[in-house]
Amino acid sequence: MDDGSADRSAQVEEVTAELRAWADGRIDVQAVALVGSYAREPGAATAESDVDIVVVTSKVSDYLESTDGFPATLELPPLRAKQWGVVHERRLRHRETGLAVELNFTTPEWAATTPEVDSGTKKVVLDGIRVLRDPHGLLARLIDACR
Repeated sequence: MDDGSADRSAQVEEVTAELRAWADGRIDVQAVALVGSYAREPGAATAESDVDIVVVTSKVSDYLESTDGFPATLELPPLRAKQWGVVHERRLRHRETGLAVELNFTTPEWAATTPEVDSGTKKVVLDGIRVLRDPHGLLARLIDACR
């Protein structure tokens, strides 16, 4: 029986490709990663899973004060806004696929490896991460430090 997982995987790839393209056009975005169930081995995500994205930016406040800079492929206003320490979550819906997308905006300090990686950050990385954009190697250094 087909559970739709192949279709869902294709939709997630569409969403991540669009978010990568969005990030490429933003000079403040230093790195982007897919985390959580869709970043783990195939089959880890369920029908209820959302697409969790970490956006490392030098201008987190720009995304908290306004939605002007948000990707055009996501519906506004956000469905939910929460804060998890230095991470600011904005939950939105992807226009084409209907998938829930969590954009988690944070500063480069979230990925700091010295003096040591923050325990919360390390848990996110070890739970599953797939780098989408990392032109300066920030996430690569973080992943190496977590191993």
